[in-house]
Amino acid sequence: MINKLSVSSKNSMLTRIITGFVLTALLVPCLVLGGWFFFIFFAVLAVVGIHEILTAPGSTKFPWYVKVGVYVFLLSFIFWIFVKNWASKGEFPGDFYLKDIFVSISGLIMYALFLLMVAVFSTKVTLSDVTYLFTVGLIFALGFQCMYFLRYFPNSPGICLDEGNILSSTMVNPPWLNREIPITEYMSTYYNTFNLSQRYNSSLIFFFMLIGTWGADVGAYFFGTFFGKHRMNPRISPHKTWEGFIGGAFFSTLLSLGFAAICEYCFKSPLVPGLIQFADSPLLKSIHVFSGTAWPFLVLLAILMPIIGNVGGFAFSLIKRQFGIKDYGKIFPGHGGVIDRFDSILTNSIMCSLVLLFTSHAWNFLL
Repeated sequence: MINKLSVSSKNSMLTRIITGFVLTALLVPCLVLGGWFFFIFFAVLAVVGIHEILTAPGSTKFPWYVKVGVYVFLLSFIFWIFVKNWASKGEFPGDFYLKDIFVSISGLIMYALFLLMVAVFSTKVTLSDVTYLFTVGLIFALGFQCMYFLRYFPNSPGICLDEGNILSSTMVNPPWLNREIPITEYMSTYYNTFNLSQRYNSSLIFFFMLIGTWGADVGAYFFGTFFGKHRMNPRISPHKTWEGFIGGAFFSTLLSLGFAAICEYCFKSPLVPGLIQFADSPLLKSIHVFSGTAWPFLVLLAILMPIIGNVGGFAFSLIKRQFGIKDYGKIFPGHGGVIDRFDSILTNSIMCSLVLLFTSHAWNFLL
């Protein structure tokens, strides 16, 4: 039996839909263009998100020096890998690309010591605040760095583990080229061979993640609104239902796999050539991963996204319940703040980035 909508529910749904369209109109061009467009847009979102983390317990909870310290450390966790890469090259890059995920252990130690020192000398900051700022801050920073990784990794020329590793010089003979090339040039060669723009097509894996994440949210919202009866976890999120989750998971998986299939079979552009695709991969075969069978990684991501996304949603909702707030912010009417809109994306970005990174490293965890 279909649930009846109240007037407030109809108005809320309309506001969410309009805001969703506006956000999409801003996000899509930056995502497609990549480079500085994507870099700056998500840097602004990161700054707003850190503000939401600091004000969630109360706008006057933390002294100014705590806020400055948290901004400095979290932004360094997100962007230090860019500084590190640029410094190693001696110049700013013309084309952005990342080949790894990196957070400084020294930075983490200094961040923990900074928070503990503040708790020792400030009566306004408790040990619970230290735990909150460290844990949530780290997840937030990792999530944003992984969003950059998902966008910029496919813009790399190819894969290599490190300069001294044997895989750095491994050769592969793709059937679509009929000559050997190093795996360090696989992706750029693929795009050039099929006359595809690597700058634009390298955004496909990020679109795949967005479709899988927001598809689950949209599907769960509508299935839950019209058919929801059984609450998943009323203590944390009273409006989420099992009917909504199942409907959202089905909708998300169908959309994301459909998007990947259209990209690969209609436009000859796999999400990440040689790594995340339906067809067998000579690149994976050359590095001894599943004898070149690539589709399990694609299906794994599609299945995991609605699950991991829900875990992220519940985790950040738990924090809101702890502090007695409805939303982290008001920047997106009907959706709340940056964290409200990107909570599931943060966790899914981490999950997708790890699968992509491990696959490109031949699932060798000793490297």
